[in-house]
Amino acid sequence: MRHSKYLPDSLEQEIIDKYYFILSRDPSKLRLLFEKAERRAIEKMAMIHSFRMEHPELRVPFCIPRNGGRRNIKKGLENLRGAFRWGSRNFNPGDFNEQFLREIAYRVLPEIYQGSTAEYRNTGTNITGATTTPPYPEKLILKEIPAFERSLKKRLVSPYPTNAVENAIYAHFHIARIHPFIDGNGRTARLVQDVILNKSSFPPPVIESGERDTYYSLLDKAVYDWKSQNNWNAEGLVTEGERAFYTFMAGKINVSLDKLACAYSHSH
Repeated sequence: MRHSKYLPDSLEQEIIDKYYFILSRDPSKLRLLFEKAERRAIEKMAMIHSFRMEHPELRVPFCIPRNGGRRNIKKGLENLRGAFRWGSRNFNPGDFNEQFLREIAYRVLPEIYQGSTAEYRNTGTNITGATTTPPYPEKLILKEIPAFERSLKKRLVSPYPTNAVENAIYAHFHIARIHPFIDGNGRTARLVQDVILNKSSFPPPVIESGERDTYYSLLDKAVYDWKSQNNWNAEGLVTEGERAFYTFMAGKINVSLDKLACAYSHSH
């Protein structure tokens, strides 16, 4: 068994066991399984909570009557669904590039861009409550984006199942850390993660909006540790904060696998 640098052995083994359990039931029907209602329900909840985490002032679910933010919620979720569909159709692990990232970000928030792709921010930015500051535009464009593109593309060649999980979380972490766009960075980071998972037939994690503080706290600690102890030239080092964030996210993927495995068992 391969041992992950990022995940506890027990969690890695659980993910592998569930993944192959589903695969072994009927490999010829695997894609049909992932198109069933349970899969769509998980994807829908992942998007709802992803949107809600960045808009805690809006009242989500749609069943709430006289919801003043209903139109914004509906538009935001339509954007996420469209971005996910486009990303799933166009994602090529062997040819990942920053243009794909910009295309996804544009579809997450098309109303803030004039062209057909998202532009990188041209000003510095701060994240409320964060202990670190995202890179300034020059460093963002000249160093961070090229390094991220090279590193993720190199990682995506591995066929091992839990590598897909790690790579998806890796993309999520670094897009959120770099914060390359004016707005929608969190949604874009989580969506790219979900597209990478989908390519390997993994369901998305559902980070519920009630876990917002936990999620942001773990992400902030991971970013702080990465900046304090790591860099693009020493990626072999995995910090305590990164490992905690990866474990949290992989645990959410593990829960989604549970739901799919149960749905599959009940349908046979």
